[in-house]
Amino acid sequence: MLILMICKMLQKPQMKTKVIVETKKIETNYVFSENNQVYLKRKSNTNSSDGNCIRTEEWLPIAFCWKPELKSN
Repeated sequence: MLILMICKMLQKPQMKTKVIVETKKIETNYVFSENNQVYLKRKSNTNSSDGNCIRTEEWLPIAFCWKPELKSN
């Protein structure tokens, strides 16, 4: 009897309202550096003549300069 009462007390309440949460997608890119050169990964999709999707990835060198962090006294 005691177990039945505890179970009834622990039941989840019924939700009567619907909550919609909107989120924003964070745009990210893959990068890596090698020999002081920074590369950015680019993905592309193209359709072949037979209708298949061809996915390609390539690493493109980009102009990038590291800036030192300025420290205040």
